[in-house]
Amino acid sequence: MKKKVLIIYNKVFSYRLKIFELLNEKYDLTVTHIDEKYKDTEHQHNFNTMYIPVKQIGPFVFHKINLNKLAKNYDVVIGLADIKWLSLIKLGFNPFRKFKLIYWGIGVRASYQNKFDQKTIWSGVRHYITDKADALIFYSDYPISKYTEAGVQKEKMFVANNTVNAPFDNNKVIKRTNLLFIGTLYPQKGIDILLEAYKQLKTEGFSMLIPLKIVGGGTEFNNIAEWIKSNGLVNDIEMLGPIYDENKLEDIFRSSYACISPKQAGLSVLSSMAYGTVFITARDAITGGEMLNIKDNETGIFFDGSLQDLKETNEIERIGNNAFEHYRKNRTPAIMAQGIINAVEYTLNKN
Repeated sequence: MKKKVLIIYNKVFSYRLKIFELLNEKYDLTVTHIDEKYKDTEHQHNFNTMYIPVKQIGPFVFHKINLNKLAKNYDVVIGLADIKWLSLIKLGFNPFRKFKLIYWGIGVRASYQNKFDQKTIWSGVRHYITDKADALIFYSDYPISKYTEAGVQKEKMFVANNTVNAPFDNNKVIKRTNLLFIGTLYPQKGIDILLEAYKQLKTEGFSMLIPLKIVGGGTEFNNIAEWIKSNGLVNDIEMLGPIYDENKLEDIFRSSYACISPKQAGLSVLSSMAYGTVFITARDAITGGEMLNIKDNETGIFFDGSLQDLKETNEIERIGNNAFEHYRKNRTPAIMAQGIINAVEYTLNKN
């Protein structure tokens, strides 16, 4: 019989579906979530899902069921490594638990409000709490040295490099014709830098100006649409709104020379690489670690925040090909799933 694995999660994100499907091929997998809207819609997965309501007090999250009681029905429990999820963190302090416990996450602090690995007094608390688990899974190998220095056994730490599923149709022939910005439109992402650079190129009469497509919705959507109109760029910049269809996204990425996100480098880094689209961002961009995939002028391009840097990129084809190979060799969903499997098997074989 397959071992039973429970993943205690926040949402059943579309970019995680392939990972969960691959895990379910080896285990009897159940994924819990706290998304009430998702609970009320029909979904066809080869793994089980379970809605668990929560209550939130300030930044802290409490599940409204007894997680210990639920976890007893599984061989291995994988939970978000978020120290604000107190009912989940409590599982690690149960001296009588028989199920194996794994915490899974970035490993360091990262958010729109905080730079990647920003030092805080909570770092030591994070190390102490997560060490109560039988194993840890990180999105990259970046945190391992930090946790080792904090006294966490290196053998219990595993890497499942964060990635996305990106179907690629080899029969398609798509010509690259435009630039791309993709993602929810928040001010923190610095799209204003991109727009101002584009406007400057237009004003200067740049002869090779390439059309720009913006994919995504968000709080800044209407403001950006108005800015484009007021600056006379409606024939140059196209706003497509949010798009989730994988086939449409494939076409958009493969028709783009580069995906430019001045101040944020998340999973769109991997999506770009999967289609050989060069990702351009600032060295100090907000990231959950995905930016670690970028080697400047090899698998992506960094700029220091000035408009001039956005105008002086070259060797796009070479860098795009390198990025494509990096994804295919190191960042496919199967590789990420195997990292999780390695951690699960370690705990099952651990006395």
